Amino acid sequence: MITAPPSYNPMALTSAAAFSAGILTAFTISVGGEMPVGEIVLAAVFCWILLYGIVTGSLPPGVPRTRLFGVFLICQVVAFAAYVFSDLYRGSSPHDMGRGWARMAFLALDIVSVAYLFGCSQVNLLVFLFGKLAGDLLHSLMFGALFDDMWKFGVGVPITFLAFFVASLFGRAVFIATAFAMTALHLLLDYRSFAIACFFAGTATLITLFPRRVRTWLIFPAVLLAASAIGVYAVEHRDAIKRSTRSNVERKAMMIAAARGFYSSPLIGQGSWFSNSDVMSNFMVIRGEEAKDAEVGGFSDVKDGVQPVAIHSQILVALAEGGIFGATFFIAFGIALVAAMFQLTFTRESSRFTGFYFFILFCSFLNWLLSPFSGAHRVVIAVACGLLFLLQRARPPLQIPT
Repeated sequence: MITAPPSYNPMALTSAAAFSAGILTAFTISVGGEMPVGEIVLAAVFCWILLYGIVTGSLPPGVPRTRLFGVFLICQVVAFAAYVFSDLYRGSSPHDMGRGWARMAFLALDIVSVAYLFGCSQVNLLVFLFGKLAGDLLHSLMFGALFDDMWKFGVGVPITFLAFFVASLFGRAVFIATAFAMTALHLLLDYRSFAIACFFAGTATLITLFPRRVRTWLIFPAVLLAASAIGVYAVEHRDAIKRSTRSNVERKAMMIAAARGFYSSPLIGQGSWFSNSDVMSNFMVIRGEEAKDAEVGGFSDVKDGVQPVAIHSQILVALAEGGIFGATFFIAFGIALVAAMFQLTFTRESSRFTGFYFFILFCSFLNWLLSPFSGAHRVVIAVACGLLFLLQRARPPLQIPT
């Protein structure tokens, strides 16, 4: 007897792709720069989207049809063109030019592919996210944590996300208690940026317990609470702040150097990776002066033309490298993040996952301010964009089935 071929579930295929891309993002290969292996999976997904479009003459159903998706893509096309012009004008080295253009192209590819996976099934948001966290944990266990700090660069992030997801299943009150508990734990273990994210996620979710008509009146008390908490921490943990002075000095120097690079050429920019500009040499000078004033040292210098550091600020690097047009996407991305967090906190009907979504978006906002957009950070940006598309499309508020 001839039987029909076994059927397949396209949702299962997209979930498998989402998990594979997530878990493999922690591992990189060298192709002129460090490329996350997960981007190979996302590139395959992108090829499928193109093939579907060529064969059928339309985009796959999972691709978002929202205005924000179109705006992001248009902005990234403008940004890419601005990078090309800036590099040609500045005479950037071919190596850095190729790295810069590839970085912008892969960012667009990642956004489209992740948006498609999330659009096929909202559950893929969780599948991708926990695949990414599992990959980070596996990488740290196999190769050791950066600076031997297993909490900050190993288990801390996966534990926090898992705790927040489980807490969300039991409602916003449990999430709020968990958020403030994780804030204290991260402060105790000296992971300040995640402590801030946990604190704001808990505070924003606390505001959502009130009727929407009175939430905006809580902005000032919330700001006062945040300022008071930061002040108390600064007074009670002087030693921890002092231990972090070296990191603070380096980040401050990065941001000043990038800001000056943008200010000196706001329209054209300095080119990819600043290969033919004085931005990085200015960074070294600024860092040396700040380190001397703060009485810290131990920084590495440029040797044999190799620069050991990358400036940690997505928005400032885009502004400095590509000028105002090169930062088009990141300007739109930052505005969208702030708008989504405001809506989740003050205007949208709340759900049990409100705090969880806010936490993801706020972490992305911190990265927008304080992290680069190369390597795995491109995938993290794409995940935040995917969540933004889901939140914009979902009416009533997004609910992940459990």
